[in-house]
Amino acid sequence: MWLEGSWATGKNNEQSDIDVWLDVDDGTFEHCIVIFRRHLSGVGKIDWEDIRGIYSNKPKLMKQTFHLEGFPEEQVVELDLQEHSRHFIFSKSKHIIKPLFDKDDTIQWQE
Repeated sequence: MWLEGSWATGKNNEQSDIDVWLDVDDGTFEHCIVIFRRHLSGVGKIDWEDIRGIYSNKPKLMKQTFHLEGFPEEQVVELDLQEHSRHFIFSKSKHIIKPLFDKDDTIQWQE
């Protein structure tokens, strides 16, 4: 699990969206969204969702956006999921991410 965008760079403000990425077992997108939604509901009431769904098949990527009641309209949680088989390698010169946890050493870097 990692953050991208302004929350990863430290340039976030009270209206910044929150870009969350999860690396999940292949074929588990829907199950992972249910779990994420349940945990996010513990932070606040979800008043709307936008389901973009699968937006890439090679690699397989999925997006869902959540908005919490009482938050500025622009401040959404954008959840992106990638299947574990993607084996993405981040470039230190091109990518800025903020790992939250990485239990399988999924987040790999190259110079």
